[in-house]
Amino acid sequence: MNSQRRLVFILFVCLFAALVQAQSEDIRGVVTDPSGAVIVGASVELKSGDRVIATAKTDSQGSYSFLVEREKASGKLELVVSSAGFKTFVREVGFAGAQHLSVSVELQVQPTFERLNVEAKSQPFRDQLDMSEVRESPAKDVGEALTAVDGVYRIRQGGIANDVVVRGFQQGNVNVLIDGTRLYGACTGHMDPAAYHVDFAEVERVDIDKGAFDVASAGSLGATVEVVTKKPPLGLRVTPSMSFGSFGYYNPSATASYGNDAFRFLAGYSYRVSDPYKDGSGKSFLDYTNFSLAAYGQHAFDINTGWFETEFSLADNQRLSLGYTRQQSGLVLYPYDTMDANYDNADRASLRYEVTKLTDIVRALRVQAYFTQVIHFMSDDYRTTAMINTWSMAADPHSRVIGGHTEADMGRDLTVGFEGYYRNWNMMAYMNMSGMISSNPAIPGVDTHAFGAFADYHHSFTDQLKLSGGVRFDHDSMSATASGLDTDNYFYYQNTRNTQASDNYASGNARLSFSLPHSVELFAGAGTTGRVPDAQERYLNYTMMSGGMMMLDVGDPNLPIVRNTESTAGAVFRHGSSYIKPTLFYSDINNYILVNDQPLLNMNGMMPSSTRSYTNVDAHIYGGEISYVFGLPSDFSFVGGASYAKGTNVLKPQAGVLSSNLPEMPPMRTWAALRYTHKFAFAEIGGTGVARQNLVDTDLNESPTAGYGVMDIKFGLRYWKLSASFAADNLLNHYYTEHLSYFRDPFASGVHVPEPGRNFFGQLRADF
Repeated sequence: MNSQRRLVFILFVCLFAALVQAQSEDIRGVVTDPSGAVIVGASVELKSGDRVIATAKTDSQGSYSFLVEREKASGKLELVVSSAGFKTFVREVGFAGAQHLSVSVELQVQPTFERLNVEAKSQPFRDQLDMSEVRESPAKDVGEALTAVDGVYRIRQGGIANDVVVRGFQQGNVNVLIDGTRLYGACTGHMDPAAYHVDFAEVERVDIDKGAFDVASAGSLGATVEVVTKKPPLGLRVTPSMSFGSFGYYNPSATASYGNDAFRFLAGYSYRVSDPYKDGSGKSFLDYTNFSLAAYGQHAFDINTGWFETEFSLADNQRLSLGYTRQQSGLVLYPYDTMDANYDNADRASLRYEVTKLTDIVRALRVQAYFTQVIHFMSDDYRTTAMINTWSMAADPHSRVIGGHTEADMGRDLTVGFEGYYRNWNMMAYMNMSGMISSNPAIPGVDTHAFGAFADYHHSFTDQLKLSGGVRFDHDSMSATASGLDTDNYFYYQNTRNTQASDNYASGNARLSFSLPHSVELFAGAGTTGRVPDAQERYLNYTMMSGGMMMLDVGDPNLPIVRNTESTAGAVFRHGSSYIKPTLFYSDINNYILVNDQPLLNMNGMMPSSTRSYTNVDAHIYGGEISYVFGLPSDFSFVGGASYAKGTNVLKPQAGVLSSNLPEMPPMRTWAALRYTHKFAFAEIGGTGVARQNLVDTDLNESPTAGYGVMDIKFGLRYWKLSASFAADNLLNHYYTEHLSYFRDPFASGVHVPEPGRNFFGQLRADF
């Protein structure tokens, strides 16, 4: 009887497998290099239009295979195979009535340090920065490296920790994510922006979605910057690296990974240290503000970062991964501010689960939960304002986030999802007056609860016409929870004592691209989205005594949702390895949050007549970018780009807004470079020119900045698994300052931090 049951079971399994096979098509093959050696861990994708319908990785024998549902296998299909160090292979495939398809691939070696990833960089609605560009750059963090992308700028506060600006949008108006997690800096002066808390050695690439077009993430008012970190590949791999440069900069790092079909693991460590840099006039950045003599014996920054990433294959269609990163910094000097960071520690942990091939209705499900925190302490220990052997002012901000999101692919074109997170932001500010320490809750323990649901749609009507769009709804609640919170300052300057807020808002967008003959693609989009004012903008309550005078920075609990309604249009002209991509945009921003000098509304004889605060104005930001690559004979290419943004606002005299220019708007920038790329080497010479900025916010004491031009050179070599790159920035040793600097209260020193003078950079790297 048992034998009969086993026989029936075996027949049933065989019949089920046959039915499944009858509804599917099979693709398999082997991936090799030009010598015939197999390539382990190569990525293999099958695309229908712009949608990936099947993925695989090559195993230890270089083989790949996957089943494709028959309904998906109709129409035009493309097989895309990629692996680090090789050119991406793309071929149109078709079954033509066959149920099995064998496609073996020989990948060609990619020229070393090839910067011109035409396919990635010429996408209509997305820009990308990959690690090959970062390895050539003297940039010290992701925020600085992103300035290689047209339309992206940075605010320099010191030797590191550069804040990201996209088309004039910055701080809470730009959504910076790391592998989908939200990490918020704790400092109210943005000493510790999110992009600072990820190390280069972790990063695979950075995707930049400009405009109001991201419905998958709340708060993407002006742009979404998504840092994508490296995932563990198959096989054993070790990648040590040493970067070094002027002003005592050293950055040793290493990653090691091992993976098989069931389990993968990656771990890494990086250390970054540098002395204060000197500008083109030969002066240290310490000379521009009130650093004490003790500061001249300190490093500009000193940072350790360690991380690991694991991945488990629970079944053929299920994957579970866990990652954790710890960044720990010592003293970081900030001439931009009145205080420096004594330490700044960040933790980032994420758990992800993905299952595919579920049902015809729900084809894939992705779930992520994460925890991030930043613990920061800043003081004037190394400033002339400090007392003997101790500080006179300090603050210890903390920021913590617990969040997660779920996404489901519904059919071939629709993704729906949910996102939620909880954030707590708290900062105590301290004053030390002759040993008498006073404190006040400058960020009074503000809790933010956020929940959003979205639907994102992508459809290719034909090979030429593609439509994408989405809708989203968000609900947020916020409350200041510090015990004994004094609401008098809110009452004096904003006529309210409210410490709670609840917000609801919707978002939506539509984007269209149309391909014309001769490799011309036109694209246009329109979208609207919003963001909730953050805890600093609503509930900042910072009080300080200076020279016997009371100085205040007060939030506005009445601030409503900020909304950006944006339109964009452009074109991509491609020809072989060349392209040119012009883009125009226009943003109409309702309730833009502007720093202002708020007049006293409810009289009190002891209070200043005005204080630094926040108010709403209606504003516009418009401009455009152009980027291009022209392939030239004999392995030469000419690359470059330009960007411009202008910001204006409606006057609001009752709130002290008398200037029509938005603050911190970048001036016009253009750059170009001539590049030679060979199989084992590259060399490049280029320059950047920036126009004078006269459009300044006089309300905030912004001053015009002069235009400037700089020249850079770089070159690199590769032999076997070893590579080296070298660069010289500001080759002519010009003295200049970038415009994006003003009195960013609280804690601003009010000085313009100059850029580094002539500086050199090198990197040695191995990949075993």
